[in-house]
Amino acid sequence: MQQNDTHEADFKTAANAYVSLVEQRARSPGQYPTGNRPRLYFHGEPIILLEDIVTGLDVSEKTIRRYRDAGKIKVYESIEGNIKFVLQCDLDRFLENSFISSSHPDYKTVKKKSTNGGNANHTTTKS
Repeated sequence: MQQNDTHEADFKTAANAYVSLVEQRARSPGQYPTGNRPRLYFHGEPIILLEDIVTGLDVSEKTIRRYRDAGKIKVYESIEGNIKFVLQCDLDRFLENSFISSSHPDYKTVKKKSTNGGNANHTTTKS
């Protein structure tokens, strides 16, 4: 009976540890690289591959190109090959300028102005 209690306690401890790790990762996703990819830096700033941004924001690469062309986000591209990335600070700036919290006092006003169908040349928020 003692051994069964020990296994149950070990399982509960492991389950609680796992839940704590998942919660910590959700609170600070930038600290934990996804998959087997190493954390990469450019001039000391973390980089995010464009394909990860496309997947994470559920937009096409063409949409990101429109944002880039409108000057909303800075994208680095390899001279040879097809490697594209964004610096973490540039992504943060883009998100701050392009999104608004539903708890923001001007949320309803800003969202009503946004009737452009996603046109990258029309800015609705400013920081």
